[in-house]
Amino acid sequence: MKFNPADHRLKWLLLGTLSLIWGSSFILMKRGLFQHGEPALTPVQMASARLFIAWLVLSPLLLRHARLLAGHWKPLLGTALCGNGIPAFLFAFAQSRIDSSLAGMLNTLSPLFTLLVGVLFFGVGTRFVNVAGVLLGLLGAVGTIYFRLAGSTPVWTIHAALPVLGAICYGFSGNIVKSWLYMVPATAISVLAISMVGPLGLAGMLLTDLPGTLASNPHAWHALGYVAILAVLGTGLSLVLWNILIKLTSAVWAASVTYVMPIIAIGWGLLDGEALLPMQVLMMGVILLGVFLVNKGVVE
Repeated sequence: MKFNPADHRLKWLLLGTLSLIWGSSFILMKRGLFQHGEPALTPVQMASARLFIAWLVLSPLLLRHARLLAGHWKPLLGTALCGNGIPAFLFAFAQSRIDSSLAGMLNTLSPLFTLLVGVLFFGVGTRFVNVAGVLLGLLGAVGTIYFRLAGSTPVWTIHAALPVLGAICYGFSGNIVKSWLYMVPATAISVLAISMVGPLGLAGMLLTDLPGTLASNPHAWHALGYVAILAVLGTGLSLVLWNILIKLTSAVWAASVTYVMPIIAIGWGLLDGEALLPMQVLMMGVILLGVFLVNKGVVE
């Protein structure tokens, strides 16, 4: 592949931008769920509103790209569910019980699962060092969850496993885009995928009576404002940038956005009064070492 300096600069710019946006998404989710320490929106309400608002933002582009849906609806549905729909709910439920910084740390597993899914289901080649990275990353994830301390006692919580499932979903989504949607423009992938799950967001808002919550809870409107920022930046805009990055590089390399995300997520968490424990830092280091090994030698 011929080296293109412009593409090289663009991929790093996209990586930095996505790291900043997605690294901040965890604190935005926290603000959508809680206001002044009190529940504001339920996880289903927050996730549903996020999908619906992102759909509204990208919907003006739907008519332009709608013709592509018939020929690519199956992989588009796959990336819609794995890249948007399912993770939105997984992370919402997770952060109803765990800190935003912990959710950000566990999301660093995305490159690991991107490679693992690619090898198992998409015929992506790998080497021993990459497999070692996957195993090391999984060890770090288990340790991060296990050493979520209450006092001095390790505590297991199922909610900490939800971001791991979200990372697996992202692994499938990245490989689907790289393998089966490489010929479709990035903007088209984004708008068509979100259009498949956006209506589900509307249904979720109505079924959980979000209008009633907004009318009865004085903090709900503020929470919805944070969700709107999350939807516009963390789902709408970043979805387009993410698909561009995958097309410029590889699914695994693009997933490396999670290198920087936890730093930003942890920074926001510390500013918000969350605790960061030594064993959590150590386990995050294990995860990042695993991610480094996963990416070592991966062809862009």
